[in-house]
Amino acid sequence: MSSSRNRVLIFTAIFFCLFLHFPSQTEAMSGSKSLKIMARICKRTENIKLCLQTLLSRPQALLHYDLMGMAENAIQLTRKESNDTVNFFINLASSKDTNPAFKPALNNCISSFKEGLMFLNLDGLEGQTATFDIHNAYDKSNACEKGLSANKVAIDLVPARIKKWKDVFSVAMAATGVLEDSLPIPE
Repeated sequence: MSSSRNRVLIFTAIFFCLFLHFPSQTEAMSGSKSLKIMARICKRTENIKLCLQTLLSRPQALLHYDLMGMAENAIQLTRKESNDTVNFFINLASSKDTNPAFKPALNNCISSFKEGLMFLNLDGLEGQTATFDIHNAYDKSNACEKGLSANKVAIDLVPARIKKWKDVFSVAMAATGVLEDSLPIPE
């Protein structure tokens, strides 16, 4: 298990170095710092490879050399994925092909993910409440899933959409956890 994690980290380091294409010494030091931060974050997730892919999915991620920047990036990615998930459920609920009996549960998912979006803000990063806020967003996604299950909504694309959201969410949760662990305890 540890060797596969090491391989992923080595692959990422090589990719990062090639991507920067012979960086200056300052850029290389910053890149090395970014990789260390990414490794700390991704060790807290279930899927290190997916975590690294998520963190590297935006070119801006390569410019975030500090933990706060990485956490901000992860939250922004989760906000984007939340918006995409809301739009997914809106499209399903408004489709004429969707079983009318499923529409109330789909509308509940729209509300749940919209409410969850309110918790995905950057204010919590400075107030050291980000992990609490992000957990609230997660609870909203669980409310959606429970409603779908209770109403026996069987639409093939729904589980994959929710899993995609949870995958990105897990990176934000890990990043905020690492950030909050590194901050001094307020008095």
